[in-house]
Amino acid sequence: MRRYNQRLILSAIRRLNGASKAELSRVTGLSPQAVVRIIDELDNDGLLFQAEKRTGGMGQPATVYRINGARGYTVGVDIGRNAMTLALLDFDGQRRAVQCDAGAFPTIDLAVARIDRFVQEQLPASLRDPGTFLGIGIAMPWFLGEWRDELGISEHQAREWRRGDVADRLRAGLDGPTFFDNDGNAATLAHLLCGAGVDLQNYLCINLGTFVGGGLVLGGRWYRAGTAMPAHWHRCRSWPVAGAISLIHHASLYDRDRATTPAALEGWQRRCSEALAFAISGANSLLDLEAVILDGSLDAPELADIAAAVGRQLDEHAPPDFFAPELRIGTLGQQAAAIGAGLLPLHAQYSPDLSSLFKRA
Repeated sequence: MRRYNQRLILSAIRRLNGASKAELSRVTGLSPQAVVRIIDELDNDGLLFQAEKRTGGMGQPATVYRINGARGYTVGVDIGRNAMTLALLDFDGQRRAVQCDAGAFPTIDLAVARIDRFVQEQLPASLRDPGTFLGIGIAMPWFLGEWRDELGISEHQAREWRRGDVADRLRAGLDGPTFFDNDGNAATLAHLLCGAGVDLQNYLCINLGTFVGGGLVLGGRWYRAGTAMPAHWHRCRSWPVAGAISLIHHASLYDRDRATTPAALEGWQRRCSEALAFAISGANSLLDLEAVILDGSLDAPELADIAAAVGRQLDEHAPPDFFAPELRIGTLGQQAAAIGAGLLPLHAQYSPDLSSLFKRA
């Protein structure tokens, strides 16, 4: 229980970007005495620092505590179908360095070499000890070697990433604890801890990448789905186009990249917004989400246009009892999955997990 409460306090401070003891007692439900004790322990361990004094209320000024970024570092890696993005994060989740290497499907040996070189170049040797270097997070599509026809890649390029021992081979070549997750899940975690979802408890994150993906946060808890967002959603008769619709084929950027004329691009944007709106309608009819976060590799104006079109589709075609969630535009962009990957070691070691409170037989 003590360790869970410490993680709860750290998670709250991270999402609030600093908080006083009174605020932490209010948002966590812990007693003021418990919060004082936990804050003092975390402060003494160097995980927090006293950032400032906040005035304006009754009584003495409140001390605001923040995460001590220098307490540790992680590396996040997004192995994508057309690029490999690496990010160095501090303990507060702030980006200290970012690098993007273009090129589809590196070999596993090349991926390991790039990660190792990035660590050597960006993190001084004095900070690579186990107490400071908290690990490496790797995000990638679980089916990285699939969808050859859509991408126009060779069997040789795809073969190595189809093997069942990909994670083991990557882990064996790296120095330090290594954590893995799907790229859509990782992008969702990034928005929960340091992106557009820090003030939300229930939201769907949709990441428009080479293939569309995403994830879910409910009750402030990140849900680690086994794969990315469902690839196929079937239309009902009330939606404007009959038949079946696939997010993979209509809301993915590989299809957008095939649009070589303004008319073709406009067609893709229409199909994308229709597919996203239908998916959001189905998800929100079940979950009553506060918001849907749209982010990805599109530039900001085009992403805003897509969000506006999705909003119009929902207004026109959603059921009459539909509660429309807020549509938010994320700003992490192409770096979202790498940032989320870098947060995986922090989340594994310092985020509250209710299952830890139950004794297993």
